Amino acid sequence: PIKTDRYGFQSGYQFDNGKEDSAVGRVGMRREHKWISMTSDLKSWKRWMRWRHKKVIERCRKGIPSSVRGKAWQFLSGSYEIKKKHEGEFEKLLLQKTDDTVMRDIKKDIGRAFPYHEMFSKNGGIGQKELLRILQAYSIHNPSIGYCQAMAPIGALLLMHMTTEDAFWCLVTVCEKILSGFFSPGLEAIQVEGQVFYAFLQRFAPAIREHLDELNIEPLMFMTEWYMCAFARTLPWSLVLRVWDMLFAEDVKIIHKVAIAAIKLTFNSREKLKSSASLHETLKRLKNLPPEIFVNSVLLQE
Repeated sequence: PIKTDRYGFQSGYQFDNGKEDSAVGRVGMRREHKWISMTSDLKSWKRWMRWRHKKVIERCRKGIPSSVRGKAWQFLSGSYEIKKKHEGEFEKLLLQKTDDTVMRDIKKDIGRAFPYHEMFSKNGGIGQKELLRILQAYSIHNPSIGYCQAMAPIGALLLMHMTTEDAFWCLVTVCEKILSGFFSPGLEAIQVEGQVFYAFLQRFAPAIREHLDELNIEPLMFMTEWYMCAFARTLPWSLVLRVWDMLFAEDVKIIHKVAIAAIKLTFNSREKLKSSASLHETLKRLKNLPPEIFVNSVLLQE
């Protein structure tokens, strides 16, 4: 049998060697008990969100325990309630005819989302079939967006943590609330976020911003996948999960924070900026972030 890591990856750059573990032992168990009691039912969750919202955010920042992550994401995003209000709608959407071009695009992408993950590596396997159903249903649910390539990795990430129907409604909240406008044709929202990102860069890392400007590097040349997939295809998996724990609690500003931290750590010295003198070298570094910036979660500390 093929060896898989604790997240289900069989190889590839997101394969986890298990050197770093999330909170284990007593701390991990305490954290898990807290989350189990917070998410025991909707009533208790709403009380937490209303009266102790800061505490919830603090706990999301420390990382949600894997045993409750799927449920916590549904509560945080609001998809748990939306699904309750639309009982049976997911199956109804699947009975409708999907546009042929959309269907062709989805079929082309489902094997590429996470080709090294045990759920999605097999062509025509169960994971790919369920991912197809989610994306197909979404394209009918929201025809103004239809389908966009970045939705496949997001749908797959959600499917790793919850049932197909739950993942569908969670995808709805991601596309329409958390990353609102990111997937509309023309990428206007992404262009706006790119400008916001560059403004932050000017403030927190002016030397790097100057370097990018001198080479005429536009944000969309390297940050599109970071933002549209919320780093799901960029970072080691343990960090992807931590970023998404915070994303559900704090929205897009988390993506900005991670982007700034990543770029600062990548070019954290004059020498590194000098050694990336050309447009080609700089973009290569940004598209293949150096592994040392991921060690010991320095990225999250930054």
